[in-house]
Amino acid sequence: MNDVKSGEKKRLYLYDNLKFLLILLVVLGHLIDGCTVKLFGEPAVDNGMPRAEVFSSTYIFIYAFHMPLFIFISGLFNRRGGDGKKAGQKALGFFVLGLLMKCLIYWSVVRFQTDFDKDESEDIYFSLIGADGVYWYLFAMAAFVGLCWILRNCKPAVVLFTSVLLALAVGYDPNVGDDFTMSRIIVFFPFYYCGYLLDPERVAAVVKRWYIRVLSVAVLGVWAYFAFARVKLVYPLRMLFTGRNSYSAISEATQSECTLWGRLLVMAIAAVLCFAVLGIGLDVKIPVITKCGSRTLQVFFWHRTIVYMLTYYGYQTYLERIFPERWELYLALTAIPITFVLCVKIFGIPLDWILKGIKCGNDKKENGNGE
Repeated sequence: MNDVKSGEKKRLYLYDNLKFLLILLVVLGHLIDGCTVKLFGEPAVDNGMPRAEVFSSTYIFIYAFHMPLFIFISGLFNRRGGDGKKAGQKALGFFVLGLLMKCLIYWSVVRFQTDFDKDESEDIYFSLIGADGVYWYLFAMAAFVGLCWILRNCKPAVVLFTSVLLALAVGYDPNVGDDFTMSRIIVFFPFYYCGYLLDPERVAAVVKRWYIRVLSVAVLGVWAYFAFARVKLVYPLRMLFTGRNSYSAISEATQSECTLWGRLLVMAIAAVLCFAVLGIGLDVKIPVITKCGSRTLQVFFWHRTIVYMLTYYGYQTYLERIFPERWELYLALTAIPITFVLCVKIFGIPLDWILKGIKCGNDKKENGNGE
């Protein structure tokens, strides 16, 4: 969701189009999350919403790649050897937006009394350093930008190898979790760093070859088969795909032993699927879609509040009552208007003000005009 231009000479529409697809999947995933059927044995929280196994399949299908690919694309546009000042501004911008989004989501949960992961009897509280929420992405992006700047002079092969080892090892420490988004930062950093090492134009040139497109369709077809036809086989990977759970927690929930080999498998699946999705992308300007793809940050910032609001007013239950045979389809289609509406420029204005304010504030301090 790092909404930057794809190069100064020529904008690569491939990435804008893919970012629109990915943000649509983000909205869809959060819209159906509360309606999934838990398939790996742990008791599901009774949130009062209708449930459908097709959403469990949809969830596992999209969560295998949508955030890793978003992170990879963001890394593509973090220029190697860039200006330290710009890197600092970018990291600070993500951090501030993350704090604001965390406050917004806390307000949303309190206002709409909706938390998909908790019983109604549990207290809702604000935690500055802990708690899980979609804002983790913004904090992780701030960390990724900073880490790449710190490691800019290190050998890329060593950094990548070490980051993968850390991603595998962190699962053995149950104390590394949602605090400071530490687990997800460690687990997803290899994807960002891979993007950081590559050139977006060269990646676009490779994936548009016809045989890559054919292979991509085949790979996505195979994953769709497992996600929808053999869902009980792959669904235990759900907690690994989020990147926030320790191996012991996953083992307890799934009633099967989870080790670093499980995470290595998940990282491999994510990498292959990311390449496959890149392979089906179109590097052409698509009316509305391409423009919306350049505004994904604002969709990400606001969409969770919309989902909480719909849940509070019983939207899912209403659909099930009015359309008992097709409510799943209509709920999934709801992600489309939410995404398009939040792409309207007005929703990005407050975020632009904040980011510009950070940039101007830093410029004034550098020139000796700050206090």
